[in-house]
Formats: sequence, structure tokens, C-alpha cells
Amino acid sequence: MREGFIRELNTLIADFQKAGADYESHIGKGVSLESQSGEILRNNIPIKLKEVFSTDRYLIKGSIGTGRVSKCPWVAIMNKKETGSTQKGIYLVFLFSKDLKKIYLSLAQGVTKLKLPEIIRTRDKLRNKLQQESDLLLHFNDQQIDSKEYKACAIYSNEWKITDHVLDERLLLAFKNAYEKYMKLQDHNPIMKEQLELPKQPEITASQFSIKTIIEYIKQTGLVYSDNLIKRFAFSLMSKRFLILSGLAGSGKTQLALAFASALATDKEKQMCVVSVGADWTNREPLLGFPNALQQGKYVKPENGVLDLLIEANKMENSDKPFFLILDEMNMSYVERYFADFLSAMESNEKISLWTADACDKTKVDIDGVPQHIGLPRNLFIIGTINVDETTYMFSPKVLDRANVIEFKISPKEMELFLQEMREVNRENINGKAAEMGADFVKKSCKKDFDKDDKAVLTLQEFFNELKNVNAEFGYRSATEIFRFICQAKDNDDTPAKMTDEEILDAAIVQKLLPKLHGSRKKLEPVLTQLWKLCFTGAGKDLIITKENVDKAQYKESADKILRMYESATANGFTSFAEA
Repeated sequence: MREGFIRELNTLIADFQKAGADYESHIGKGVSLESQSGEILRNNIPIKLKEVFSTDRYLIKGSIGTGRVSKCPWVAIMNKKETGSTQKGIYLVFLFSKDLKKIYLSLAQGVTKLKLPEIIRTRDKLRNKLQQESDLLLHFNDQQIDSKEYKACAIYSNEWKITDHVLDERLLLAFKNAYEKYMKLQDHNPIMKEQLELPKQPEITASQFSIKTIIEYIKQTGLVYSDNLIKRFAFSLMSKRFLILSGLAGSGKTQLALAFASALATDKEKQMCVVSVGADWTNREPLLGFPNALQQGKYVKPENGVLDLLIEANKMENSDKPFFLILDEMNMSYVERYFADFLSAMESNEKISLWTADACDKTKVDIDGVPQHIGLPRNLFIIGTINVDETTYMFSPKVLDRANVIEFKISPKEMELFLQEMREVNRENINGKAAEMGADFVKKSCKKDFDKDDKAVLTLQEFFNELKNVNAEFGYRSATEIFRFICQAKDNDDTPAKMTDEEILDAAIVQKLLPKLHGSRKKLEPVLTQLWKLCFTGAGKDLIITKENVDKAQYKESADKILRMYESATANGFTSFAEA
């Protein structure tokens, strides 16, 4: 080890601690790619460690969190033959306490797929196999870090003291030797490797997508949704691969997205990416990363895994597997700023440019495994959630026009039922249960068929005429997507209580036509009154806008939404779809 190396490393660690003096106050908030502390942990410290751990054999990565700032920032050193992710395998890691004052060096194991008893069993088994006798390789797991899994997963650990360079050098060499011994045992003892591996995924036998089965699986988790809401969720994704879930915080928007995606994914780590949108997202970098301006030929990927998900989804061998990007609280920042490339790609079907080829070397296919252009493939499904409060931003018609929008609301009856029958939610038991349906789900989502009848055509024409009066009319794309939704709902509802033609068209109206309505009472009151009439037939068109009359409507969901928007406009002088 080069003389002065440990001193230089500790200087960087001290710089990280200083830059993150207020780190605790940022925990749980959006990760900023421009933060000084993040730059030191993600780039400076890993670059320094590469002097001891060659890039031929090791992958070194630092993180302050994925989407949100973590309680336990880390820098991991991973042997490429063993793992490329801290979620699995064995690796060395520097762990920081949430105030950054305590640092621990550990030989640790990935814990994402393991429960605590399994973590402990594997840890003890490895200690017995390695039999490392050293006063530096401690068995204690009393680190002052805010994660019981991280504490339990440490095969060996010790506190790293940046003021004692001699001790730190001994520590790094001892842990490096222990890791190398582990790798030799892995190479020469296949039985050990077999014992430590997670159970292999069973072979997936393809079967047809069944919304009835999906509903049953979701109910088994303890989550409470109406059958029609789950149907609308699935059929909306199948008709348009961008879906927005709007409504009250805590009403189950994100939970439904996670449950649905978890059920259809064979491998959650590769096929799902959940990202909490940060209030400081002002450009595309938090989603797509950026070329490193200081190091030619290097690309800085976002830590949240969005770009990795896109790369995986675009691989030919994964073309029949569904991939899910879940963007939580999309309106924490202006969507048009960070999501513009995605919106454009949805419209044009063109690929997104990630970096520009060097004028001297136009033969490069990728840099750091990142292609020059990336597409939004047919097997990628994007689900965004939005909460409406004083800290969030409204969506523009440009965004709403490219998605189905499903509102989550809780009625007094539903809350009463929930309170009476409260039960624990266990979303883990749905993982991979419907993986055999994944290929058929993708296949059916690619169908361009659409279903229309005279009644649907007449109703949509009437709505178009009224919406045009306030410049909220829909275009050819929205009309096509509505008919595609109708077709998916009719073709794929295998439940005993199928959605009726009226319920399907009602859902299409409230998901695609009403979300763009927003404005003053003066502007919207006349059109809301006319739209209310369109929800009824015959004498019902003369009914006044009241809660009691909603159940008499032909299109009940639309009538209910129009009523709430009308009441909001009357009470506040202004209304919008999301706020009513």
C-alpha cells in the first residue's frame, strides 16, 4: 500500500463529514446529484480506493441513498466475480452513522432478499468457514447505524478512526485479506458456494394474463381496493404504458403499484425501480444521469437505478418481461423539467440521446455500459403517483394528455369497513406469484386493437363539443387510447362480475377527458353543468347537481367527479381535477 494513501483517504472522509455537517436534516428528502457530500462519496472516495482495489477485479460504489437521502450512507468494494450490487453477495463496505461521526469497515452480505434469521445464519456459517483469528476482525455488531439488517449482516466489522492512520492501514489490509480468502474458498469449494446461494428461481411456465387471479393475489396481501379499481389500473396500463395515480395521501396509490408490479416480476431487483421524486429535480439528470465532464469516457449513472432499468428493459432477451418504473410523488417538482425527454419519447417513439459521440472516436457503442441512445421499449410501464397539497405542483395538460389518470378516493363506507376489519398488510407474499403471466401481459399490452360502438362514438362527440368551449377538448391520440382501453377491458375481464359497457366508458371519460379541466368558476360552471347532463339519460338530464342524484347517473364515476369539481368551484372560485 503506497505511503500516504491512508492519510489521503482519511482526508477525503473528513471532507465528506464536513460537507455533510447538516446531513441528518436531509434524511428522507430527495437526493441531490449536485451536493458536495454526495460527490465526495460517489466519486472522490471510490477513485481513491481504486489505488488499492484494482478496477479489473473490483467495482467500487458510494451512495447517500436511492431517491431519498439514506440514514446510512456507504461506500462498497465488490469483487466482480462475486457481485455487482450491494443487494446480494459478499463485499467490503464503509458504513456511516446518520450523523456521519461514526464509520465502520465491514465484510458484509447483501440483505435485500433475506429475512433477519437467514442473514444471521449465513453470517455465522461464513465465520465458521473463514475461521479468521484477528483482533481487528471483530464479531460484534454494535455499530451505531440505523439498520438492524446492516448490523446483523456483518461477518466481521470494526470502527474506522480517521485520526489513527496506522490502525486504519492495518484494518484495511486485514479486511481485504479476509475478503480475498472468501473468494478463494468460493472458487475452490463449490459446496460452500452452493450452501450460501439463495434458492434458485423456479422455472417460469407462461400462462395467460388473468385479472381475476391478480385481484385475488392483491386481496391476500391485506390491501383493500374495489375490484373495478384494480381492473381500471391494469387495463389502463395495457392500453397506455404511462399511468398517473392521483388522490389523498395514504390512500394506497403506491401500494397498488408495488403489489401489481411485484406479482408480475420474476426478478424484482431487475424489473422494478421505485423512485421518490425530489423537490430539487430541475433537469433529467436524476433519472438519466450525465456524461462526466471531468473524465472523458465516463458516465455518471443515477443512483436510483432508473437508467439501469431502461438498459435491462431494452435487452433482447428481456423483451417479453414487464419492467416497471414507479415514480412516487411526481409533482414534488415540475414534471416538464425532469421528465421532458420521456414525454417526448412517448409521443415520437424516438430514442433519448444520452451522450454525444467524441469527434475523434465515433466508433464507441457505449461508455461505462451506457449506450448513446436509449428507447422506451414496449415492455416498460411507467406509473406515477401524485399527492395534492401546498408543497406540490400541478400537472400541465401536456402531461395529463399522455397518460390515464386514476383517482384514489375513500368513501365513508370504505373507511368504516377498513376500521372494522383492520388487518396487517404483507405485500411480500405476492412477489412473483403471477410471474408466469408477465409475457402475456406484455403481449396483450402491445395490441393496437380498439373497440368502438355507436353509443361510445356519440358520447365522446358530445363531451368533445362541451370541452371545446373551454379549450379542454381531446385530440386524435386521446380518442384512440380511449377506444383501446375499452377493447382491453372487454377482452381481458375474466371475473364473474365483468365491467359493463357503461362502467368501461365511464372509466374512460373520468381517466382521459376530465383531468385536463381546471379554471375559475366563471369559466367552468357552465361547462360542468352541461357535462353533468351528459352523464344521464332521458329525464335524468334535468336533475340538479347534487350528491343524491349521482347514483341515478348512467356514468356514476364521471358524475361524482363533476359534482365535486362543481362544488369546489362554487366554494373556492376555482377548481381542478386533482384538487376536487
